[in-house]
Order: sequence, then structure tokens, then C-alpha cells
Amino acid sequence: MKDTIKKFTVSMMLLAFTLTTPVASTLAMDVDGDLLAYSMDYVPGIRGTQASTISLESNSGITNKTLPISLSLRDSDVKQVLRMFADKAGLNIIFKGNVSGNVTMDLVNVPLNSAFNMVLTATDLSYSLLDNTLVITSGQDGATVAKQEMAIIPVKYINAGEVANFLNSNIFAMGKPGISNANIASSNPATNEVIIFGGDNDVAIAKKVIDQFDKKPTTTSFKVNHSTPQQMADMICKMLLPNTGDMGTSTGGAAGIMTGAASDSSSGSDSITLGEGVIACSGKASTGGSSIGLGGITVAYYTQLGTVNLIGGSAQQVDMIKEFIAENDKGQPQAYIEFSLIELNDAGTREFSNKWQLITKHVSLDFSGDSGVSAKPIRVLGHGDNPYWTRTGKDQLLYTLSLLMKNDKARNISNPRILVTNGQESVIDLTQDYIKTIKTEMNSGSGGFSTIAPTVTRTVETDSDLGIKITVTPFISPDGYVYMNLKPEYTTISGREEADSIVGDRKDLLATLLKRNNLDLKNVRVKDGDTLVLAGMISETETKNVSKVPFLGDIPGLGTFFRSTHTDKSRSELVILITPKIIVDDENPANVGESTL
Repeated sequence: MKDTIKKFTVSMMLLAFTLTTPVASTLAMDVDGDLLAYSMDYVPGIRGTQASTISLESNSGITNKTLPISLSLRDSDVKQVLRMFADKAGLNIIFKGNVSGNVTMDLVNVPLNSAFNMVLTATDLSYSLLDNTLVITSGQDGATVAKQEMAIIPVKYINAGEVANFLNSNIFAMGKPGISNANIASSNPATNEVIIFGGDNDVAIAKKVIDQFDKKPTTTSFKVNHSTPQQMADMICKMLLPNTGDMGTSTGGAAGIMTGAASDSSSGSDSITLGEGVIACSGKASTGGSSIGLGGITVAYYTQLGTVNLIGGSAQQVDMIKEFIAENDKGQPQAYIEFSLIELNDAGTREFSNKWQLITKHVSLDFSGDSGVSAKPIRVLGHGDNPYWTRTGKDQLLYTLSLLMKNDKARNISNPRILVTNGQESVIDLTQDYIKTIKTEMNSGSGGFSTIAPTVTRTVETDSDLGIKITVTPFISPDGYVYMNLKPEYTTISGREEADSIVGDRKDLLATLLKRNNLDLKNVRVKDGDTLVLAGMISETETKNVSKVPFLGDIPGLGTFFRSTHTDKSRSELVILITPKIIVDDENPANVGESTL
């Protein structure tokens, strides 16, 4: 043997399509057979798809010997035929009740036990074997002759009560030879045990059935990376397992934190729950109308662990769900959207006014479009502080023409940038608070020898939808385009309504009137990197006030010199520039044309 030990690895995989758990084992040994390393990977066991058969015949029959017989009978009395079988098996025989009938058969080299059962089945008879004696009865009396024993069969994974119901409804109601034909199965719910009140054959058949179904259900866990476990579990239940019932019940967990895991607990939102799982749906297996207590398939999810768990189910169901998760659990594409919000404000004032003034010895008369006609005396101080109404100098007539124009322009720009996910709604809210109404109450009162000063109580109501708000829901297509549902809302104040009377020192504000410029755009298509321009959200107001001197201002042509005009004009426009940029993510993106499982 060389000094350098050659090593080799022997790998073996044990596969079994049953409810047992197969394992994948790896053995590493040197050439001398010494164990170097051993590893075992537990593979979730899956119930197979091949049909399995349970024999419901008596375990031992009437003899343990292999005795082939050949018979040729024509309308032979069944009692004589059964006596022959008892004689061949070395047994005594008793006929109880109405045992009658004839048998016609041709058998060649058939085992004695099989031939015996064929005769009983053909004549609807049953038997019991007590103390080396065959007791032959009619089918309906089969359960009353067998030696009564109480056998207790423990059940681990399924419900003992439902197993007992299944045995009574299906197995012990068949009238099979050697098996009781009555409700001899019961259960102890405290210990989950099946109790059989019957003979050895009854107990043996019950154990066969229980061993077939009482197996540990498989549990398969799938890691969910991009969608939430709750969303994935809900899709599996609704799309792949529509016949299962919605549960939404908690599967347990430690008390305490609630970190986003779904829970049906109503004890309060401040509780903390660690590792809690929730059952999304569960379907119960049925066997011809008589349930045997199998769990079928149950889908649960663990939010903190990020997993979807399957309990039970067939190999096809598990594979189907595995493929579904691999196909749909993919990262949603994202886009970076840059908004440029340009608000243009243009306000202008135009004022044209005429003013006439006549100054005489005793009075000054003013004629203007703003204040109309007004007169005031000329007061001149005389000697000894004794005033008298007089004025020296000549009379004067003065005319003043005023023309004033004023323009204000403003440009407000904001550049919000947001990261959006495919199919998810995002909101840009640039609104501000404003005073909606003001209500004033006067509280006055007096008491005793003193007077209490009145108090003023004002109630101010505010709102917060003044300004710009944009709602966007994108769909990022594989061809490099971004489809968006856009809903920009632009709100400005159009006016205020005040009360007629003054309460306290001011008028109440009854209402603030808003002007809304809203758009609702569907499936707007923009290429990656291009810019979409939304314009036309314009708010424009114009106010014109004309004042004039009575009579003179109405004279055609000449009346122009006795009128004044004041015009206010404001215009605001919102321009929105939208530039989407798709973020390229090579790690399992959802918009790839083909997916590899």
C-alpha cells in the first residue's frame, strides 16, 4: 500500500415515494474503509402517485397450510361443501342461524383458503374461527359470533374518531367473510386511540388500514425572495388550490412583537410575535363521502422567515407549487422618475383715472372717477385766532390724468425625484395648509358688583389640499417603455366669502373657494429616458372696476374724461415634465421574456 492514501467518495441517494422521509447520504472513506466524512441531507418525503392495495381478506384463513384443491360442483348444498372444507382443514364446524344455499363451481388447483372464501362470498355467508371450530353464519349475523375482544390501536397523525367512523362505514360494513359486519370500532379522543371490539381478524384489518393512512405528513418549505409570503400563499390558494378553504389562522409563535406578520389575534396591536406563521388555506381529503381525517394539503406562510410552507399534498401538487413560485417570485422592475414642476405666475394691474378740481374763494370741489364729487370749505386763519371763511386770489380749475401699468411675473420650479416599482402606486404631495373658515363667538356676562368683560372665541378650520399633488402608477414593459397612469391635481384659491357683519374686530370667513385643475391620464407611454410634457393646467382671473362722475361720465365721448378704470389680471400655469429611467437589474427580473426554473 502506498504512503499516500487514495480517497474516494461514495454517494448514494435513497428515494422512496411514500410518506417516509428519504435521505441523500454521502460517505467519504479511504482505501482501508475508514470513515472520513458523512453527511446527510434530508429530502422532504412526498406521497407517491402509484395506487396501493390493502387486502381485506382474513389474515390466516382456516388453515396455515398450502392445500391446493380442485372442485367441480353442480348445485351442491353449501353445508356439505363447507363440511368438506372443514374436514380438509382439520376443523370442527357449526352452522348458526339460516345457513342455506347451493353452489356450482369448477376450481382447479386453488388454495383451500381462497376456495373457502369464494364459497362464502357467493352464498353471502360469514364465519368465525373459535377454538379450532368453524362457526358459519349468514352475512348479517357475522359480528355476533366472533370472539369479542377489546383491542386498542394508537393513532399518531390522524384523528382516531374519524378513523373509527371510516372503519365502521367502509370496512366493517362490507360483509366480507371472517370480518365483523357491525359498528365495532370506537375511539378514545383523550389519547387519540382506536378501539376495536371484535375478533383477531377484525383487529388485523383495522391495523392494516391505520398503518396505511397514519403516516407523518410531509412538510415542504419554499423561500420567497421578492414577493411577500402572504401574497404568494394567497395566490397559491386562489389559483392552484381553489377548492381549499381560506383559513387566515395563526399557527403559533411567542408572545410579544408584531413585526408585520399576519395574525388573527385581537388582543392588541402592541403585542410582539416572533416566528409566527399563518395558515392561508387548507383542504381535507375525502374518501367516498367518509372522511378519514387526513389533512390533504395545507398552505401556511411565515412572514419573518420569508417562507411558504406546504403540509401534505401529492408529488404533483408540490411540483406544481414549486414551479409556480419559481415563475412568479421575481423581482419587480423599477424606474427612477424625475418630475420638473414649473409654476408660471403672471399678474398685471392697469389703472386709468381722471381727476377734476375747482378751487374758488370759499370752497374746493373735486370731481374724480374714484371718489365722485366732493366739496370742502376753504379755512383761512384771521387775526386774533378768529377764523373766517375766505380765500384770496383767482379761481382755479385743475385737471389730472393718471395712467399706471404694473406687471409681476414669477417662476417656481421644484424637482422631486422618486423611485417607483412596477404596478405600485406612488404619490408626490406638495400641498399646503390653508384657512378654510373662521367663526367668532362673543361671550358676554356680568356678576355681582363687578362686570365681566366680554370674551371673543374664534374657531379656525383648516384644510391641507392646496397646491400640487401627483399620483403615478407605472407599468414597466420589457420593450423599454414605461406606461403610466397619471393623476396630477393642481388646486388654487379662487375666492373667499366673508360675513356681512363684524364680530369682534373682524368679519367671519364663511368659506374659502378653491379652483381645481385636475387631470386623469391612463396608459401614458413614455420611452426610457424621454420626457413627457404636461401643460394646459392654467388658472386665469381678470377683474375690471369702472368708476365715474354721475351724468358727466355717461356723456358719449366726453364721458371718458370723467371715468376711471382699474383692471387686475392674473394668470398661473403649471407645466409638468416627466422623465422615466428604467433601472436595469440582472438579478432575476420579472420582465425577462423567458424564465429558467
